[in-house]
Amino acid sequence: MNSQDHSDASVARDPDFLVLANRMLVPVSTRAILWDMDGVLIDSLGLDFKICNQLIEAHFGPGKPIDDPFIQSIFALHPPAFWEKIFAELTSRYGVDADGATRAEILARYEEARITTPFELLPGIAEILAEARRLGMRMAVVSNNTSADVRAILERSGILAPFDLTVGNDLEGFRKKPAPDGYQYAARALGVDPAEAVVVEDSLLGLEAGQAAGCHTIAVATGGTPFAVLAASGLARQVQSAFTPLELAVSGGDIRAKRIRTPNDFVSHMVEHIAWRLGVVIRLDWNNDRWFELGRQLGAALAALPRRGAQAAALGMIDDGSAEILLDWNAAVHQAEFLSGGGVDTGWFLALRCEQAVSGRPMWELMNGLAQGLGARIQVRLCSAEDPHHAWEGIYRTLGIALRRVVDPPAVQAVVVADPPAKPVESRFVMEEKSATYCRAVRITAESALTLSVDFTRVGAHHFAFEVADSIRVDGFPALLARLADGAGFSLRVACRALALSSSHVVLEDTALVLGRVLFEILKIRMEESGVNGAGSSVRAPDDLAAPVRVGISVEGRKFLSLVPLVGDHAALRERFLIGREVAGGIRSEDLDDFLDGLVGGMSASLMIHFATIPDPEEGWPLIFAQLGRALEEAFAPNPQRKGMPPGVKATLL
Repeated sequence: MNSQDHSDASVARDPDFLVLANRMLVPVSTRAILWDMDGVLIDSLGLDFKICNQLIEAHFGPGKPIDDPFIQSIFALHPPAFWEKIFAELTSRYGVDADGATRAEILARYEEARITTPFELLPGIAEILAEARRLGMRMAVVSNNTSADVRAILERSGILAPFDLTVGNDLEGFRKKPAPDGYQYAARALGVDPAEAVVVEDSLLGLEAGQAAGCHTIAVATGGTPFAVLAASGLARQVQSAFTPLELAVSGGDIRAKRIRTPNDFVSHMVEHIAWRLGVVIRLDWNNDRWFELGRQLGAALAALPRRGAQAAALGMIDDGSAEILLDWNAAVHQAEFLSGGGVDTGWFLALRCEQAVSGRPMWELMNGLAQGLGARIQVRLCSAEDPHHAWEGIYRTLGIALRRVVDPPAVQAVVVADPPAKPVESRFVMEEKSATYCRAVRITAESALTLSVDFTRVGAHHFAFEVADSIRVDGFPALLARLADGAGFSLRVACRALALSSSHVVLEDTALVLGRVLFEILKIRMEESGVNGAGSSVRAPDDLAAPVRVGISVEGRKFLSLVPLVGDHAALRERFLIGREVAGGIRSEDLDDFLDGLVGGMSASLMIHFATIPDPEEGWPLIFAQLGRALEEAFAPNPQRKGMPPGVKATLL
């Protein structure tokens, strides 16, 4: 597979699968493909977005819109049930009560529009249908629409001819999806065993039907159900984001000019770590969650580069995640081995969620595929795992370092591509204004753009604007930031845009890093102009020693963070408080830990947090932010006796 679209070369490197039109993987045993129609073959969701609100306005007047996310959430339902949901929503939102005649008229006009409007095919469908027919596969459409409507819609859309059979929801004695009746009937009518048939669906109801029928199920996130929901359902053997062409090219050049796209941004980030440390440009478009096969393809591309030896080893890390890796091309078995170091339970670690991944399975499947594609054994020893995303980043960064020891990256771009690489983002950090009471900074990286200001005069109110990907939950983050700022005595304004990489820890960590830098600048100015404590804590009086959470901070020109359980051990704190918990409406506890890490990094500060007991995360994290604010208030308080003096004994903040 390379940058060209090999629609006639359908055999993937995995001998158990074919790649149809370089867009969809199916088992080599496939004799038939059974397609859902709406949202899979045709873009009927786009029509629903347009026509539903037109019909609502025509019958109930303007000012009563139904938003696209709601329409998408009910898209899988057949028309009568679909509109009952909309009528109920109109009543709930606007007090609109449609009578029976109005409901019947709207439904009739909707169904008429569906069968008279030529739908656009979803990109890639025409190519896949043609390839499947060329290979002699039988095909059917199994839909929750009536049989007549299915044929009319397919004919108007220009794709009725490739199908041997259409199965609607009106066949006598047939139950609708999620019952398996339609798919079982289609397989029998086409003369194939259900195990030899592939079902392609965009809804959980359809996948349940295909699975119950005994077929190989492929989910595609082109209709009403998001990729993450489809992947987490367990109903699909494979999940695709689209039917776009697969592409993988490795070349030399400016490594910032990469283009790495998969349905899971964290998996993409792992590939990016390899590219960055090895020193290659990777152009990758991967539309499905077969991570082992992605690893195999990437490993094979890297194996084609010149190699100087048969073994390599490396130790790598990022923040609090570290690993050691041995690469061995002399090994008889080409697979990845996961070893534990530093007392880390690898089974526990692999079960942990990580960003968009519900567990470590995608990253480990990718690693095993890489071993097979490289033709080597990859021995991974995880040595430090305070949070899963830093640990995985440490593992893949180490792999890139190990590869660099024996693989020679190409000096120039080795593959001609159809479009030029994207222009690298010009990173910058600018202090636009600073004084003893106010500081404003702008930080732009390839991952985020962030503007932040701190105002100790508190002239303006707090303001928070986070523009992030749909997969990121940060709704409760502003309330935590406000707790910290109120405790410290300043107003805080943050504008963050992070769409290039859907990573929740990037949003929190980058915000904290800039906040820390801004506070550091203010503290230095105060230190020189009037003197400042430079260190503070939330413990001010004897009663404060009974608080469940106590915080101390000292700005001494070095970064240090420690969370100290006064009862129990750190392992219990990590598992019950720091990892795998949801706080403030969906913020991940491990991302809040990254916030603290980013803050001390930006401030060049040491931060200690004492826990009287291990608290409930929902109560403990707001307490940390409030007590941290209280500690900062004391750290920034005037102290004329310390004018010109930094807090630490080394007498410098550099």
